[in-house]
Amino acid sequence: MLVKVITPEKELCAEKAKSISVPTLAGRITVLPKHTELLSVISSGEIKIEFEESGIKKFKSEGGVIEVYKNEVNILLKKGA
Repeated sequence: MLVKVITPEKELCAEKAKSISVPTLAGRITVLPKHTELLSVISSGEIKIEFEESGIKKFKSEGGVIEVYKNEVNILLKKGA
């Protein structure tokens, strides 16, 4: 699945990923390829993404939104991490 991590300043990454783990208001969720459609608020904490090519990367979140649609994931963060 294609994952984009975007802040108001710039796009931090756009790569294919195996899994994404994000903190939400309801608790931590994991998104895998072909995940059902989803729109959720991201809470403060650590976002962990396992990319196909570059391995695991971690991003700090001070809040934002995650959108999963048609095997694409957009993570919109309030600030760069």
